[in-house]
Amino acid sequence: MLLELTNIGKDLVSFPRLGIGTYRVWNRDFFYYKKYFMQAVFWNFTEPLLSIVAFGFGLGYFVGKIDGVPYMLFLAPAILATTAMQGAVFEATYSSFTKLRIQKTYETIMMTPVSVEDVVAGEIFWAATKSFFSVLGVFVVLLVLGFVPHWEALFTLPVLLLLCWCMSAMSMVVTSHARDYDSFTYYFSLLVTPMGLLTGTYFPLDRFPHWAQVAAWFLPLTHGVVVARDLYLGTWHEELWLHLGLLFLMSVVFTNWAVSQTRRRLIY
Repeated sequence: MLLELTNIGKDLVSFPRLGIGTYRVWNRDFFYYKKYFMQAVFWNFTEPLLSIVAFGFGLGYFVGKIDGVPYMLFLAPAILATTAMQGAVFEATYSSFTKLRIQKTYETIMMTPVSVEDVVAGEIFWAATKSFFSVLGVFVVLLVLGFVPHWEALFTLPVLLLLCWCMSAMSMVVTSHARDYDSFTYYFSLLVTPMGLLTGTYFPLDRFPHWAQVAAWFLPLTHGVVVARDLYLGTWHEELWLHLGLLFLMSVVFTNWAVSQTRRRLIY
């Protein structure tokens, strides 16, 4: 029993096995995405822009500064991080579930020389790529509006890409367990929405009750926001390596978990 648990642990933390099939699945999704690129861009921009106007200009007028930083500059990296989260979550839940259960797309793909690992990893990395497109768009908007303080803020983009991967993988785990579309209601209500509010996005994390601060450490968005904000503002400290390490570990674990559970759904 102990040996079995050890092997499971090793499987979860080992880096996913990727092959040419992973790229082919990713490329298939990208080819389809190009057909409705403009519509997707419009909808992906809507909520972040509303957040910039409502919180940045509206609430920011009353808040002023947080720890000596203008509220809009404090908020900007959080908007980028939540954009990464939302884009990845929607793509890896509703869209992926449709391919898995309704259209049977995954079963069709597996009739070709493509493994379950390739299908799941390709879907996860596609969801991460698509959400990262939205992040880039919002970053350009912030740049045009003059809310990018210096060129070092570009270092936030690789971190946000890692966050896109992590949120895509976590959402794919949920999709692999979901029975129907209604299952995602619990995911959004009990995890995604609280994560967007309680991970230091709109206000500093140390202003929250202690229990909320402890719980936030188990949420990927917390680590993404912390690292992205410090890089965006041009600060760096050793603790950020811990946040990056945890975010990467979560990404690997969720990816392997999604592969394992999807294999059960498709094969067993």
